[in-house]
Amino acid sequence: MNEYYRKLGVQPNVSQDDLKKAYRALAKECHPDLHPGDHAAETRFKEINEAYEILSDPEKRKKYDDQQQAAQQREPFRKKTQAAIHTPTNGQVDFSQMQSGFAQFFGFDPKTGQVINEEKVSGKRTNPLDTTDLFERFMGFK
Repeated sequence: MNEYYRKLGVQPNVSQDDLKKAYRALAKECHPDLHPGDHAAETRFKEINEAYEILSDPEKRKKYDDQQQAAQQREPFRKKTQAAIHTPTNGQVDFSQMQSGFAQFFGFDPKTGQVINEEKVSGKRTNPLDTTDLFERFMGFK
């Protein structure tokens, strides 16, 4: 349900007469004159007035409804993309794959400390991102 409709306690398909009745009942209930010094009642009264001001005018109401509908249509897409960004594997991470990748890149197993590739660990290669060997193997010459 949309925010303005929720503040007035009505459904989006409410008639103008029922909207007016709901507004008057809430305005009477939360009016600041009935609750002097109660800031929560005053704030609620202002929110009710704002909602009624928009929903009681047919043009403003149509514009508001259109904006709310467009926002609801975008929401599933936003949730889907946020979920894909934050949890690419639905929250499950396979650390064994990370560990093997680490060992392959750096030359040792971080869990056991076992050296897998002495050349990478000893520092004989100055750049671990050097692709010269890969290029030479691919091209077939050295």
